[in-house]
Amino acid sequence: MTDTLDLGLDDVSSGDRDNLTDWCLEQFHEHYGNDAISKDDIWEYLYGVMHAPDWREKYKHDLQRNLPRVSFAPDFEAFRAAGRKLMDLHTGYDEVPEHPVDCRLDGEIDNDGAIDPTTDPDAYRIDKLAWGKGADKTQDRSILEINPRCRLVDIPDSAHTYTISGRSPLQWAIDSLRHKLDKPSGITDDPNEWEVWADDPYNLIRHLRRLIHVSVESARVIGELPPSLPIEA
Repeated sequence: MTDTLDLGLDDVSSGDRDNLTDWCLEQFHEHYGNDAISKDDIWEYLYGVMHAPDWREKYKHDLQRNLPRVSFAPDFEAFRAAGRKLMDLHTGYDEVPEHPVDCRLDGEIDNDGAIDPTTDPDAYRIDKLAWGKGADKTQDRSILEINPRCRLVDIPDSAHTYTISGRSPLQWAIDSLRHKLDKPSGITDDPNEWEVWADDPYNLIRHLRRLIHVSVESARVIGELPPSLPIEA
């Protein structure tokens, strides 16, 4: 038995398939001496291991050019449980709790969307999402500017730790939620008109708070992972 495993993925593009071979399942049963491990357990385990800092560091160059190889971590259950938590966060990001950061509107705390959008429709509308500025004019990532009147404040540092392709979920939001003009057609994509918050602009604030929750919780789960690589003699 080696210390790493080719994933043995089925080569399928559609259909109701689990995409893990029986051979792969047998390798896990044999290595951990536990025939109760299921293919779903392995997928959760893989998702956990692939977030492990030591695994990502060791294989960072391989991931750019080869199929991934996954170590048999000393603690299977720790990575299976962590993978399940991360899957739930990342696939259910639009239903997670809102992280309790304050929304300030015209300098006052508004954490419940008290403004009636029919009387003040621009209160929570996206102007240009951007990080705040500190007293010395440097970037302050504890503040997210929604528009000149509205901002999220006291964003924790841990919201910037978890990244996807080098960007945190909030940074992805900044880069994605912007007005875009398609020059050939002249059509402007206005994120304020997106269905998820067109009728209730405060849903944007809820969405951003959920992204913060995903980031903070992902960083916490990853930070609590044990080593994923077998200890070398």
